[in-house]
Amino acid sequence: MSTLKKMGTLGSLGLLVSGSLIFGSTNAAMAATCRTGLAAPASTTFTGTLVTATNFERNTLSPFVKSTAGTGTVAVTSPKAHSGTCSVRIRATDTTGSVANMKLALAAGTKRASADAWVNITTGGLAGNNVPYVRFFSGSTRVADVFRNNANGELWLRIANPSGTVSYTRLRAASVPLNTWQHIRMQVRADGARSSVQIWFGTVQLFNRTVNLPSALLSRVQFGAEHPRQMGDSYVDDVVVKRSAS
Repeated sequence: MSTLKKMGTLGSLGLLVSGSLIFGSTNAAMAATCRTGLAAPASTTFTGTLVTATNFERNTLSPFVKSTAGTGTVAVTSPKAHSGTCSVRIRATDTTGSVANMKLALAAGTKRASADAWVNITTGGLAGNNVPYVRFFSGSTRVADVFRNNANGELWLRIANPSGTVSYTRLRAASVPLNTWQHIRMQVRADGARSSVQIWFGTVQLFNRTVNLPSALLSRVQFGAEHPRQMGDSYVDDVVVKRSAS
């Protein structure tokens, strides 16, 4: 693990810079035209009870629930998709109060959860911030998440510690290119000092360790950021979420 920082210092609010990245008219929302009947995605990487397997071709976010504020938007859109014609677009801007994410609640007593998804970050945000791939929560505490650093495109893992600090681990030094579909597979098991995290990015396993989390249960899986001005534009498709009480 690399150096510890207080929760939220890395990837927290960035400075509003005049002339910073601007979302042009090409990113304007389009009505979704989905391919009804396309088979749902499957994943064999992790075991557990299936919570959802969706490619959003039914033109609905369900069972995910969106959360937006200000200029943030979350919606099924087309034609950008990993499979079929539809995916979910999550967009937040550098405008004060802009929030965009979609979350999936896990059943009470969930100790282990996994997410297998394809994510396409088309536009990054301000230097000093990041764009998340996937996040795991215990109540209001973000216990583990993987993100792309806006400054250099590096892939990082952030883990919450019982002390209230967070630890950062660089998963990949090479820049993750924008506007490309990336396959992220992540499993988190919350059990205090006996917790564990496994991460696959593409075909490569980048992380598989015992960690010390400040919780023994997980409550939700989330795509997108829960706090304002986490600027970024990303698409999510072919999502499989599983959970277990052990």
